[in-house]
Amino acid sequence: MALNKYMHQRNIYRTPPDFGKLAKMYPEFNNISKMDVTGKVTIDFKDPHALRVLTKYLLKDDFDLDVDIPDDRLVPTLPLRLNYILWIEDLLNAIGQTNNVWGVDIGTGACAIYPLLAAKRSQWHMIGTETDDLSFQKAQENVKQNCLFDFIEVKKNMTSSIIEHLFTDEIKPVLDFSMCNPPFYSSVQELCESRSPARLPPKNGFTGSPQELITEGGELQFCRKYLKESKMYKNRILIYTTMIGHKYNLKELLQDLKSEGITHTYTEFCQGRVTRWGLAWTYEDFNIFKLVPPRDQPRKKHAPIVYLVPSLDNTPHNVDTVTDKLIIILNMLSISHKVINKRGNNIILDVTAAKNTWSNQRRKRRLMKKLESNDPKKIKIDDTECIYSSSTTGNDISITEITNSGESNTENNGYNMKPQTSTENNEGASATESIVHAILKVLKKDNDILMQMEYLDGNAGKEGVHQIVQYIKNNWK
Repeated sequence: MALNKYMHQRNIYRTPPDFGKLAKMYPEFNNISKMDVTGKVTIDFKDPHALRVLTKYLLKDDFDLDVDIPDDRLVPTLPLRLNYILWIEDLLNAIGQTNNVWGVDIGTGACAIYPLLAAKRSQWHMIGTETDDLSFQKAQENVKQNCLFDFIEVKKNMTSSIIEHLFTDEIKPVLDFSMCNPPFYSSVQELCESRSPARLPPKNGFTGSPQELITEGGELQFCRKYLKESKMYKNRILIYTTMIGHKYNLKELLQDLKSEGITHTYTEFCQGRVTRWGLAWTYEDFNIFKLVPPRDQPRKKHAPIVYLVPSLDNTPHNVDTVTDKLIIILNMLSISHKVINKRGNNIILDVTAAKNTWSNQRRKRRLMKKLESNDPKKIKIDDTECIYSSSTTGNDISITEITNSGESNTENNGYNMKPQTSTENNEGASATESIVHAILKVLKKDNDILMQMEYLDGNAGKEGVHQIVQYIKNNWK
């Protein structure tokens, strides 16, 4: 499942880039892209060269950065890098550190991607450290190529330390933050065995050198060494941060920080089909956990329920007409909705149900027929005796069941014969805890129109989404 909707709110890549525009503007990108029969421009994400060209021209188009990415080095994923930068920005804003910001990027890589983004976006002063000779050289060239010497210094780390080598008289006395994207693996064997054979193959091509992917002891030991050195220089950096690639390692490091009483916080970096984690800690007096707390709830992955929408007689079969009919059905069910994205042949709605209005529909229809034909004050439905009363407008009906014990059980079920407008729906649902909150997507695939409904949260669980989809199927006529 794509996780783009969980990207940082300020991440520009929440809206996918326009590949058609890039193909028109940059000949090299045009050479690695292709257009399908619908006119959609795509690239082969499994081709490392295509990924390299894509990243190069996104940096150029979105940030006016000219970056050379060597063939044998890691191609940085921009949505992930930007998520990390924006989270650090949140941390600095929370402690009031917004002017003359100084940070260090540990293991900056050949692209020096974090310093370049930080300097270009926010005018932060950055120090990038690097141990590998080729990556150090290329990082310097990329800084020079973008004329950012006033903001970025690339330093060669010739020691086995992570941050200890930084603290000389030449370095600013106190840095505002540190950041790091450590190698994930401890050996080539671990790298090769990291993906279970049962899993589907990755959708993106593989890039990166052994120096960028492997470190002694793996990610966990690297971060523990980083934490140990931070205690030696606790007053030299306000906030220490790192990216974590394995959730198990995050749990271990959180336990380390808790056991030592070190103030910390963490977050998720969501993009594409990949989740990474950010971990931050400080030895200062401010409580970063309270200032920038983790997400309220973990982001669970739920496969969407897909419905191939059949065409109707005398009705155009396209995304707009299908969406219009779906909105009518949602209104009849008093399910609120709002359009959150409309692009090309895709429309995405955020839908919320405050109460269950889709169950027992057969029973309700039989009730209405009896009301229309006989107008009784007391009727029987499924061997249950009921009393009804209607409002003065004739729109709302209140049903009271007479139980076997003779007590009444009143259900103000909101069965509304007059469809509400979307505005009324949205206002009505806001004051009530939802029982179903979902994303509804209408899209065209080849000559078919598909409806996808994906559960997000709500008391009715995923079963509630199944019931709504089934109701739509039953009433699609």
